[in-house]
Formats: sequence, C-alpha cells, structure tokens
Amino acid sequence: MEFSFTDAAVIIPYLAGLGVSHLYLSPVLEAAPGSTHGYDVVDHSQISPELGGLGGLRRLVAAARRAGLGIIADVVPNHMAVLTPGTTNTAWWSVLREGPDSPYASWFDIDWDSPDNPGRVLLPLLGQSLADSLAADEIAVEQDEDGEWIVVYYDHVLPVAAGTADPSDVAATLDAQYYRLCWWRVGGTELNYRRFFDIPSLAGLRQEEPDVFAATHRLLIEQVRSGNLEGLRIDHPDGLADPEDYLRQLAEATGGVWTVVEKIVERDEALPEGWACDGTTGYETLNRLTRLFLDPVSARAMSTLYTEITGRSPDFAPVAREAKMDVLTSVLRPEVDRLTGLALAEARRDRADLTRAGLREALREVLAAFEVYRAYIRPDGTPSLEARGHIVRACEQARVALPGRASEIDLIEDLALGGPSEFVVRFQQTCGPVMAKGIEDTAFYRYVPMVALNEVGGAPGDLPAYPTGHPRSAVNEFHEANITTQRTWPLTMTTLSTHDTKRSEDVRARLAVLSEDPRGWADIVRRLARLGERHADPEAGWPDPVTMYLLVQTLVGAWPISADRVTQYMVKAVREAKLFTTWTDTDPSYEAALTNYVEAALEDEEFVAALDTYVSTLVELGRQNSLAQKLLQLTMPGVPDVYQGQELWDHSLVDPDNRRPVNFGERTKMLTELGVEPGSELAAPRRPPVLDDSGAAKLLVVARSLRIRREHPEWFGEEGTYRPLWASGSAAEHVVAFSRSESVVTVVPRLVLGLRRGGGWRDTTVTLPEGRWADVLTGRRHDGGTAYVLRLLRDFPVSLLIRTP
Repeated sequence: MEFSFTDAAVIIPYLAGLGVSHLYLSPVLEAAPGSTHGYDVVDHSQISPELGGLGGLRRLVAAARRAGLGIIADVVPNHMAVLTPGTTNTAWWSVLREGPDSPYASWFDIDWDSPDNPGRVLLPLLGQSLADSLAADEIAVEQDEDGEWIVVYYDHVLPVAAGTADPSDVAATLDAQYYRLCWWRVGGTELNYRRFFDIPSLAGLRQEEPDVFAATHRLLIEQVRSGNLEGLRIDHPDGLADPEDYLRQLAEATGGVWTVVEKIVERDEALPEGWACDGTTGYETLNRLTRLFLDPVSARAMSTLYTEITGRSPDFAPVAREAKMDVLTSVLRPEVDRLTGLALAEARRDRADLTRAGLREALREVLAAFEVYRAYIRPDGTPSLEARGHIVRACEQARVALPGRASEIDLIEDLALGGPSEFVVRFQQTCGPVMAKGIEDTAFYRYVPMVALNEVGGAPGDLPAYPTGHPRSAVNEFHEANITTQRTWPLTMTTLSTHDTKRSEDVRARLAVLSEDPRGWADIVRRLARLGERHADPEAGWPDPVTMYLLVQTLVGAWPISADRVTQYMVKAVREAKLFTTWTDTDPSYEAALTNYVEAALEDEEFVAALDTYVSTLVELGRQNSLAQKLLQLTMPGVPDVYQGQELWDHSLVDPDNRRPVNFGERTKMLTELGVEPGSELAAPRRPPVLDDSGAAKLLVVARSLRIRREHPEWFGEEGTYRPLWASGSAAEHVVAFSRSESVVTVVPRLVLGLRRGGGWRDTTVTLPEGRWADVLTGRRHDGGTAYVLRLLRDFPVSLLIRTP
C-alpha cells in the first residue's frame, strides 16, 4: 500500500484543522500482495500488514481520538481475491485442494455441476493453452518447504489433492485435481463461479451462509464494538444474494453502527425502505448537483453539435442497449449461460419445448432492457410492486424487441418473479454487472455529447430541459430531493468525487459552463478538429470523431494537463468503449495512432494556443461552479464525503489518475495561511482569497463548512430541518439558496456565464429568515428579511451565513 496507517496518522492534525469529523478508510483487511486499493481481500482475519496491521490501526485510532476524530472503514462483503500468486487465500486454497468436501466450499458460488467442467473449478491463469504450457515446461509439480506437493506456474502456486501428485507426469496430476488449469481466454466462456463483474480474480462470496458472514466479518465487528470503527461503508451490496438480510445481520452484529451502502440509485428510483442502513454513498447527489449547473436552453444546440461533429444520434437509449448486448455476448457470457441452464431445467421440468439457444437469446434481451441495477426480490419472497414493475417492464420491452421469443420471455418473467430461489437470486446478481459493464464501462465511452453527465448512476442522454420555475426543473428537483432526504435518509452520504468517478468535481464544474456557451463551444470544437486533422492517421483517419470529441472535452475540462496523463486516459477510454480496441483484444495500430495524435496535438503550438485561449475564458466560471456545488454538498441534508485532495482545485480523470498522491504538506501550510482559527466559528479570513490557481478559495469553503457542521451537528442531523429559499428579481433563476434548521443559510450562484451576460444580479433578492446573520466566509453581517443577492455575494462567489445574537 502506498499510504499506510502511519501516513494517515501524520496528517490527522491537518484534517482536524480542516474540520473533518471522521477518516474514511479504504478496506483495511489483508489484501492481495501489492494491492493499491484493498478491494481484493485475501484474509478476513487479519488487518492488512502492508498498511501496518492491527497495531498500526490501533495507533491510528488513538491519534484520531486525541484530535477528536473517528474512523469509518470500507467493507467488501461481495467477493475476495482468488487468482493471486502464492497461497495467501487459505479458503480458496482449501477449495482447490479438497473440492466440494472442503469446509470452505460453501463460501463461494461455484457451479460444481457445470456441463463444461463437472466437479472442477475453472482456473483461467495460463498465458497460452494448457497443451502449449505443458510442452514449454511452464508448469511443474514440486514439494514446498513443508513437504507438501504443489503445482507451480511461474509465481502462481496451487495445491495438489492428497495422493494425486506425480512430478513425472504433470498432465496426469492436473487431470486429478478439483480445478482445471487453462488458458485465460477460456474463462470468457466457461467460468463456473460467480465473480465481481467480469473479473475472474475476484470470486463471489455467499454471505447468505451464516458461517461465511461470521468468518468474514468477525474482525471488523470486533473493531466496531471496541470503538475503533464508528461507521461502515458497504461495497457493492447488489452482488449479494439478499442485501436486505445481509444489512439486517450486520446491524444486529454492530449494534446499528452508522452504515452506508454503495447502492447506485437511478433517477426516479429510491433506496429500499426496509434496509437497515443510513443511506447510500451519494452518487445520486453528485448527479443531481451536476444537473443544477447545466443550462437547459442549450440542450438542443448541444445535441445538434454532437451529431454534426460525430455523425451519431443524440439518442442514448440505442447506444445503451447495444453496449449491454455487447457485454452480454462477451465478458458476461458465463453469467448468461448459467442462467440459461437454470431456465432450461425449469422448461424441461414443465415439458415446454424451449431451447437453450432461444432462452439465451431471450435472457440477453431481458437483461439489456433492465434500467436499474437490481429488482429487490427476496429469495422465496413476494416481490414488491416496485420490484415487480422493474421486471415486468423489462420483459415487455424484450417482447417488443424479440417477438419471436415471447414464450421464452414469459418463462423468464415467471422465474424472475417467483421461480426457484437460485434463479431469482442469480438473475438479480447478473443485472448489476450488466448495468456496470454495459453502461458505466462501455456506453459512457461511446456516447459523449456532454461528459459531465457520464457519471455512475447518471443519465447522459437526459440534458436538463426545463427552466427554473418548472416543476421538473433542475432547481425544483434539487430542493424536492433534499426535502425527501431530510425526511427519509437524513444521515445518508453525499459526495462529488470518489475513487470511482469518471472525472473529478472540478472537471465537471468547468465542463458545465459549455452548456452556457454553445456557440463558443461549437467554434472551438470545429477549430481543434480541423487543426488536429494533420495529426490523424493518414490511411485510417484515426482517431474516430467520437473519440476526438471526447478528447476535446477532456482537454477543456482538465487543462492544463500533461500529454502522459491524457494519453493514459484516452487509451483506457477507447478500450472501455470496445469499438476499435479492448482490454483483451488490443489493436496496436489504433492505439498507436491515437497516442501519436494526442502527443502531436499537444506539441502543436497552434492547437495548444487555441485550446489555451478558450479554456482561459472558462477557468474562473468553472471555479465559481466548483465553489457553488461544493458549498451545496457540504450543507445540504446528508453527511458530506470529501475525497482525498478535493479541498483544493483538482482536475483528475478516471482511475488511476484520481489516485495520485496528495500533497498534504502544501495543504497544511495553506490552511494556516488562511488565518482562521479552529473553534472560532464567527472568525473570517483576513480577506476572502481570490479564485487563483492555489485553490485557497475552495479550501476556505471546505474548512468553514466542515467546522460549522462539527461545532453544530444539531443543525444538520436527523433533527435538523431544510427549507428552500426562493429568489425574486431579474436574475432569480441564477440563485440556489436554502436554510438549515433556521440557523444556517446557503446562497450560491448557478449558470454564471448567463448571469454575467445578463448584467449581473441587479434587483435580485432572497428572503432570509428573521434575525441577524454573519457570513463565515467573508465576515460581512446581514439583517434578516429581504436581502439583495448583490450584497450577499459582493466579496466572494458563495455565501454561508449563520445566525448571530
């Protein structure tokens, strides 16, 4: 690990000064050797030695407590790492050695009756076919230091079943094992265990088994009960057989500790009310805030430009469907085949003359039509109206798309709604990977009219189309959602950036300005496309227009950015898009052409000058958006999460770009220079910082907001209130304001370019609650009642007011 418990302890004084209440840690259990993130757990009984072990965690807890901070940790219940070098995963090792008789066999979702590999686990590890690997003497049967027989393939070590070792006949030894060692490509069609999405090295765990839950959670529960951990973040609950029951067990074991789930809530979808948790990790908040800063007037112009430049339709639905079908026929084929086998068994039991091919085709169509990550039907339970609606709608769409398979779709609908529990569970466990791999990791890289919307749980084809005042406007949606959140999930998490976001909050904030400048955006896109033509591949014309359009938005959003970072991002993007090259079938010619294009364009003085000139018109506007969305996130209902480094301007792209080291020394110095002492809530900086490259302005907003929350949790918690404050006047549509518990008022601008072009605030007012108010960002005092926005935002782009005596 690149950042240990000791490293975290070093920065606690800075975090405390910033106003942080809790450190939010990535998974702390022992992960695969060399893991940089911790989501590939290999031993649930150990705190990661690479992070510092249990002793290091205790020292971090002690340091945090001295500073008044608590600790929250990420939990990965859905899967664990298996195809790792060495023997670090003892549970998996036991299953490979003893097969179905292993005491750990119930831990994993292995199909021991798979027609392709009956009684054996498929291990797609080899770099070539088994025959070729044997011929090349790449595999050996040896004895380890303890005299145990093992199979060795480079740095991979596998067990040997008792009495089956024959070092003189490696092939015969392998034939006698409970696993089938094979070429890695075979896993794409024959894998017979559940995994995390399409990653064979992360095998699914069966948390529905009491002994599995107990063994994989014992250490974390001990840390909660001892007070070392004060909250949990649950990774990918949709992969579990029964998320509701899992959360119930967890709540009972932890005494109801604060828990949020990484549940992706689509628009118009709600977190299931019966879940024993405090809410989600906040992706729905992120998307709602982004939409708030997009100008609905430009929706048609942006769509028209996209079609002009790329030749593609602005309709997202067919792109999404095609992307889902692509992953269903490729990377998720094993999951589809397993469901097909279950459906076929039911069809034959009912003597229905349905075929494997027909059921497979129907299943793909139904899964592609699913619009949410999961319909929550308990095993052997009655589906709720909402869950039934998701399945019925998907099947209706599938019948329209595939009328010749109506009988197959009817069977699938019946099975998904109330068939054998194995089908009900497996069907739901497959829906999430289809959405994640089909939409997030494929369609989001194929469809790019406005990439600020291409975020987890986002709706990229749904540009805001209604002006302020309309019941469906972004402002109305924002306030209504906050009112609902305060009533139903007041302790849910909110966020703007995470380790999984496609681009950072500040990149999205700058890109949002493009929606206010459709003409300027069209001009620069056309110009950069024309200038870039001389760097394109002379024969194939690569990169293609969609990739070029994505590249230009990326450069505008993240500029200035190095050619290395851009190239790394763009290669990942085109591999994810899976149109010209993929992770498993790379096209070196295409990738070389793309790399050459990026490098040449960024060495082209005319190209860079045009780009730099245009971006210079967006920088300050983007920073105003950044401050506005940050203050909204930090003061709206919910518990705000500030991802590492986001207290300053940060123009990161998707991982690994967003996991670069953070300069906490620089931040510590800047926080001190702001001149705001902790504990003095009314103190303001000597003067508000300007919106320069340092990021001090954003640091001020984050620090003051977090300190106010820490000093007055009652204003923001379960007992707090939320009330929208509506503006009046010529620029009213540019104001978002609300009151928390009648003790805190947030006022921010939106659509700032339009505001500037329209002549500014002029007569615009907002009605403050009665009383006296002080702006903790500027020190300026205000009276309650009608207040001119011009005066509220005279000294700084946003305002955070607290009631004073």
